Amino acid sequence: IGRGKYTLSGLLLAVTAALVFVARHTEQVARVLFLWRSQVEEQRDCAKDLKRRNEALVYNILPPHVAAHFMGNRNRNHDELYSQSYEEVGVLFASMPNFSDFYSEETVNNQGLECLRFLNEVISDFDALLELPQYQDIIKIKTIGSTYMAASGLNPTRQIKPDDSYYKFDGHT
Repeated sequence: IGRGKYTLSGLLLAVTAALVFVARHTEQVARVLFLWRSQVEEQRDCAKDLKRRNEALVYNILPPHVAAHFMGNRNRNHDELYSQSYEEVGVLFASMPNFSDFYSEETVNNQGLECLRFLNEVISDFDALLELPQYQDIIKIKTIGSTYMAASGLNPTRQIKPDDSYYKFDGHT
C-alpha cells in the first residue's frame, strides 16, 4: 500500500505539471492570437484609409465619370486604356506668371507661408466659382504649382439644348 501511495502521488504530480504546462501554453497561444488579431485589425483600418485616400486622389485628378470607370470596373485589363470622344471641349489653364519669382521664404513672408496662403485663396476662389450652377459643367482637373486646370464639355450626361444661351458663342466672349 505504501508504494501505491507514492505512485499515485507521483502520477497526480505529473498530471498537475502537465495541466500547468497546457494552461500556460494555451494562455501564450491566446495572447499571440490576440496580438495577431489586433495587428490584422490595425492593418485592415490602415488599408481602408489608404483605399479611401487613393480613391479621393483619383477622383481629384480625373473627371468624375472617368474616375468612376476606373474605380468601379474591377474586371478590366491593366493595360486597357480609357478614351472618349467629345465634340465640344474646352480646356482652361489659369496660371500666375512668375509665381516662383514672387514666392520667397523671407521673414516678412513668414518663410513663404503668406505666398502659399495667397495661392490657396486663388485656387479656393476658382473652386468656389465651379460650384455655382452656371459653371456646373466645368470640371477641375488639377492644380500643378500655380497653374489651375479645368475642362468643360466632358459631362457625358449633359444634353445641350439649342436655346441654351450659355453655350452660344457670339464672337465677343
